[in-house]
Amino acid sequence: MTFEGIISVPDLKSVFTDDQLRAQILHYLWNQGSWSEIYTNLAKMKNRLSNIVKNNGRNVMKKTEDLVKWNWLLPRKNWETISLNPSYKPQIKQYIQDHLIDS
Repeated sequence: MTFEGIISVPDLKSVFTDDQLRAQILHYLWNQGSWSEIYTNLAKMKNRLSNIVKNNGRNVMKKTEDLVKWNWLLPRKNWETISLNPSYKPQIKQYIQDHLIDS
């Protein structure tokens, strides 16, 4: 216990490598079923992933931009929403399997 009587909770946020963070983003969208015209709100995804990633979502946005450059993610509605590119489904699946940390 701390001196104020409040129990200290360790920081549960993790430091991910670039590949692990990209895999987290892809895995989130895969589980949401966000393919092509079925998209996910970018701000919502960033807020949810920032609960487990340090730097409050700044790294999430950087890696999301990387995945858009790779054409694995498709930005929609002026970057308000994103979805997975179905043309790269086998590569995305393999990337998730190779880089995702098992909880």
